Amino acid sequence: MPDFRIYQPGEDAGDIYAFRYNIYENEMNRNDQYSDHRKKIIKDRLDDFAYNIAALKDGEIVGAVRVNFAGDGDPGFYRDFYELESVGEDYPDKVSYSTRLMVHRNERGRLLPVLLSAECFKLAIARHMRWGFCDCNQHLVPFFQSLCFEAVNPNKNHPNFGDVAIMRVDLSDRRVYDKKTSIIARYL
Repeated sequence: MPDFRIYQPGEDAGDIYAFRYNIYENEMNRNDQYSDHRKKIIKDRLDDFAYNIAALKDGEIVGAVRVNFAGDGDPGFYRDFYELESVGEDYPDKVSYSTRLMVHRNERGRLLPVLLSAECFKLAIARHMRWGFCDCNQHLVPFFQSLCFEAVNPNKNHPNFGDVAIMRVDLSDRRVYDKKTSIIARYL
């Protein structure tokens, strides 16, 4: 099992920013608009008020994800893209959103993405969030559905990543915590 390190808002998560760069630029050949090719990092304004989570094995990052809470800072682009206000009066104080979930290629298709997602859920639950949003590529929709997310918009064009599905989970739904119906329940 990996160890997890949670970087608090304002804390320098430089090793995560470098991990992102390596995955997006070197491995996936994506040209992320926030890539700093001189420093070899990817960092954007959401990192200023984010909780960045690193999964570590033998001291090396093998996965990372970022969690933001809508009440902590302006979601900017993601307010409309994720339709965060669609939850009515729960916005912004009961809304979280996760971005930049990525794992080392040797960890894909294994347990690590579930464990990173569980860390996101734990943060949201501790902050009394009701809603969690994210986006994913089409082939990952079944994975997120196994974590009790629903596809609220299955085909939306992200300006940097192309067609993605907008996913939402209701953390007040009992199914999230039922070990018979939710893979994530075992890790909460």
